Amino acid sequence: MSTIRLRLSFRLVLLTSLLLLAAVTDAQAQRNRTEGSISKLKCYNERTPSFPASNQGNKGSRDDWCRIDLEFETKTGANEGWIDEIEIKWSVLAEVPAEKRAIFMTLSTFYTDVEDGKHNACVYIKPKFFKRYLKSNRPVLNRLSLYAEILVDGQVIARQEVKSSNRVPNNWYRHRGGLSNELLPKRLTPFAHFDYDYYEHEKVTP
Repeated sequence: MSTIRLRLSFRLVLLTSLLLLAAVTDAQAQRNRTEGSISKLKCYNERTPSFPASNQGNKGSRDDWCRIDLEFETKTGANEGWIDEIEIKWSVLAEVPAEKRAIFMTLSTFYTDVEDGKHNACVYIKPKFFKRYLKSNRPVLNRLSLYAEILVDGQVIARQEVKSSNRVPNNWYRHRGGLSNELLPKRLTPFAHFDYDYYEHEKVTP
């Protein structure tokens, strides 16, 4: 009888311990869960800045770039306050009505030491993209569909889509492939040092 009671007691203690461990693990996961939201995803026209100290001077008028702005907010669990690293996946679809087709572009940017609160990030489409593919000397903003998603440890915490028209198919941003050299991170543009503290600092990747 004593052996049976000991076994029952051991099983009861083991079961109680497992339940407590599960409760603690779940509470820890709740505390460490990172939340995110996007309040704005929009594109703008921005002219190449003029640098008076340039040795070569300006070759005629300055070009126009397309800047894509993302405004978002992050919130970590209790007693956290910071995210080691976030990834933003950008997708853009440019309609080319004259050729009845569209051009798909993608880029991933990374940011480190992201504090809880509101943030801003941006990427650019270079002027020659519009000249070559859309036959325009200026960004044609109303032909651009935008999509951005924010990831932490590979998990999506926020996403937003902006369609240029109802002609754009659903889930267009899931398309594989696309041009990877037309979207540029801010640090690789003439605007790298402008509004430096306004935008999140990009992680330099190889």
